[in-house]
Amino acid sequence: MRTWRVGTFSMGLSLLLLGVFLLLSQILEWDITTALKLWWPVILVVLGLEILLYLFLSKQEKPYLNFDIFSILIVGILGTAGIIMVFLQTSGFIDLIQDEIKKEERTLDLPAYEQNISNDINRVVVEGDGIGQLKVDGTNDRNVSLFGTYRQDSSLDKIAKLEDYVTTSHKGDTLYIRVKERPYQTSTFYSDYSNMDATLLVPTDVQLEINNLKSNLSINPRGLKSDWKVSGAGELDIDIQETNDVMVSVENTQVENGENQNWSFVKEAEDTDEYESTEDDTTYNGNYKKGKADHHIYVFNSALLQLNDKK
Repeated sequence: MRTWRVGTFSMGLSLLLLGVFLLLSQILEWDITTALKLWWPVILVVLGLEILLYLFLSKQEKPYLNFDIFSILIVGILGTAGIIMVFLQTSGFIDLIQDEIKKEERTLDLPAYEQNISNDINRVVVEGDGIGQLKVDGTNDRNVSLFGTYRQDSSLDKIAKLEDYVTTSHKGDTLYIRVKERPYQTSTFYSDYSNMDATLLVPTDVQLEINNLKSNLSINPRGLKSDWKVSGAGELDIDIQETNDVMVSVENTQVENGENQNWSFVKEAEDTDEYESTEDDTTYNGNYKKGKADHHIYVFNSALLQLNDKK
């Protein structure tokens, strides 16, 4: 005679009900979190019904309950795993994992910006924080150009046209160029980013202001004939080998080669805790003079300045 082991029937019935529910949840788009919340209570209910059914149908005077512990554990583990898999699939997490596996980085060309400027434009303002690395060169042409490359994950949309990453406007005697921030997504399991490496050509006789790009900048004014200003940059490299009669002024900025004899400045040591790193966090206010210093390059509130003026 076959012995009834409590749990065997519960395992079969629970898996049957769970399978039907998961199938219907996929077809009818039910909320799978409901199954995740109710799964273990359902197992207990089905197991309790089986116990009551066993006691009711048993012909023994003092029925003895023989539990199938293995079946109870298996149904719990398999059911929970099935619910979790469906939950991950319906929440889009499985798709994210598949996208992460297929993801690749690409380097593409930026749509070039080129604008001939009239003599009534005396100032160019560049702002925004969408560029990772920006190189600025002076030119004798009355032309402003922006071009370069960008590197991003294949999951992000390409920069198809100029308006996708930069906007320009002409107000009075000023040309405004604003670089848009590219999409950036990150989480514990994935990150999508886009990084631009661009070159900007600006006439040397036009005032230039670069505000709060928070980027690493490389500047070569090439015979500067006006005043340029940089504020809120990251690491800044200024090459004045081809520029005569210029003064570089810094304010609240670290200077890597500050020991150069042509610098005259006042150090402003930042407050540091005695337990913090002993690295040099000194900022400077001062000037570097070359020739007659007819024109100025101002650097404000930037992280680090390296000035190149090899003789």
